[in-house]
Amino acid sequence: MFNKILLSGIGLLLPVLASAQDIYQMENFSSGQLSGTARYVGMGGAMSALGADLSTMSSNPAAIGLYRRSDIAMSLGVVTQEDAEKFDGKNKTHLSFDQLGFVYALKLDDSTCKFLNFGFNYHKQKDFNRLLSVSGSPAGNASQTWQMADLASYWGGHDKATPLANMGWEAYLIGADDDGNYNAYGASALSYKHARWGSIQAYDFNISTNLSEQFYLGLTIGAMNVNYHSYSLYAENLVNSDGQAAGSYSLSDDRTITGSAFNVKLGFIARPVKESPFRVGVSVSTPTYYNLRQRSFSRILANYSDDNTTYDPYADIGGYDYNIHTPWTFNLSLGHTIANCVAIGAEYEYADYSTAKVTYDSGYDDWGWGSDETEDRELNNQSSRFLKGVSTFKLGLEWMVDPKVAIRFGYNYVSSPFKTGAYPNQTINRASIDYQTTSDYMNLSGINRYTVGLGFNFGKAYLDAACQYAHQSGTFYPFNTQNGIDTNLNEAPSFKLNLSNTQLMVTVGYRF
Repeated sequence: MFNKILLSGIGLLLPVLASAQDIYQMENFSSGQLSGTARYVGMGGAMSALGADLSTMSSNPAAIGLYRRSDIAMSLGVVTQEDAEKFDGKNKTHLSFDQLGFVYALKLDDSTCKFLNFGFNYHKQKDFNRLLSVSGSPAGNASQTWQMADLASYWGGHDKATPLANMGWEAYLIGADDDGNYNAYGASALSYKHARWGSIQAYDFNISTNLSEQFYLGLTIGAMNVNYHSYSLYAENLVNSDGQAAGSYSLSDDRTITGSAFNVKLGFIARPVKESPFRVGVSVSTPTYYNLRQRSFSRILANYSDDNTTYDPYADIGGYDYNIHTPWTFNLSLGHTIANCVAIGAEYEYADYSTAKVTYDSGYDDWGWGSDETEDRELNNQSSRFLKGVSTFKLGLEWMVDPKVAIRFGYNYVSSPFKTGAYPNQTINRASIDYQTTSDYMNLSGINRYTVGLGFNFGKAYLDAACQYAHQSGTFYPFNTQNGIDTNLNEAPSFKLNLSNTQLMVTVGYRF
């Protein structure tokens, strides 16, 4: 192993502008969750054609047109993650403010346009809270320092590679021989802990109408606020080329993403036979346009046993603005009621995640006026290669066992967004590659959500409760050794993680 030169008080300050974006961040902002009122959740979200629920204005705006009375409601919940360990002061259970909204139903003296309804609804579009913890002894002494060395070699030098590789050089985790070939340590053991928290908070503004009690039209304009935080700590016990213990190091990463977003949704619901309660709904949502700023601080702390030296380089990411455009979303829904005591809903939703894009504001257009966006073509090509179309299926049933009591059941399935073999390629010439300070990633499975609920009607007031169990797994990799070639074997260890969680929630509301 290469010789280390003793440096005192070393600190590496990288005056860079951005942390890296990749396909995993694009997926993170393209996906959502099953959230809203307890009635909506209890029926698996399959209410877009049934309508008359505050949460439907985000899935089919026309569903608000089925209201004949005004409504106001608020929802609170508690979420618990399975198989999670407390880290960085974060627990596996947290409270959640899920929804707050109202609809004002304006009855019109018109033979065709029966109602003109106006609505507003806040809902938590995505809850980022999650804890991860893995540890093990990698086969073949595979080490994150291997990826650091690969990146330094590929980009023609540690100073031309990513901040991760450059920090590795400054901490003497990698070194170069006389021919410029980079070498690295091995790892006898590794561990990783990660906590993330925050949410995407959505604010929907809706206008909808009822035409002859047979056709319903709606428009929803959505505004979002992003508040994302994460902290991770990765550590390895090092071995030299002879397999002898050489020391240890840790890599910490603390980051924040803030921003705003907007989208527009259009919806239509029809009763094909006016005398029948059977309804068909269709809706479309434009891409959500996120304007984001990311900041991070990363540090390596390396300790070597042969001469008892310590090195402590770091990368301070000041802040960088960029945009994520999520895919278009299309929804088809069916709804039917039987004898005014049973309601059945079914939906299919599709979004092609491979079309998600990252852009940057250039500050001017081709004519030198206004603002324009520049695509990150290399990163967007990775999105096309490793992300895919996502299908969501929703089924829901509500049974009024009594005029004042309802029982609800739901099922909700979301397919995996990742193609087989997906990984974050750090050897492409994307705009943010110069600022990559981490190497971990996780490929997610599909999600199976099972829901039950109860509803109590007190006249104008109502109380709903729901329980949601969401089962999902993920294959986690602490680093990658494919060096940008898809067919290469990734020698990094993989960990199959259980990401399942349970949510209990209640909604209190008043109709008038």
